[in-house]
Amino acid sequence: MPTLNITLSLPQHEIDSIREAAGSESLAAMTAQALRRELRARSAAAYSAWNEALPEEVKADLDAWDAAPMPGWEA
Repeated sequence: MPTLNITLSLPQHEIDSIREAAGSESLAAMTAQALRRELRARSAAAYSAWNEALPEEVKADLDAWDAAPMPGWEA
């Protein structure tokens, strides 16, 4: 099974706040949740920036493609 090792450096006050919020959950589980939230936020921000940088004609083409009916799909 493939694995991914990530080293995460956080300021001590953030580690303390994660530890306090963890309650009965493990610190590792809380850290993993925080990391997933951060990655989703960064992915959304990166996609938004990329999307905004597209030329207007490309945006129009993508909008038209998105709005086009798909054969066999009911809207």
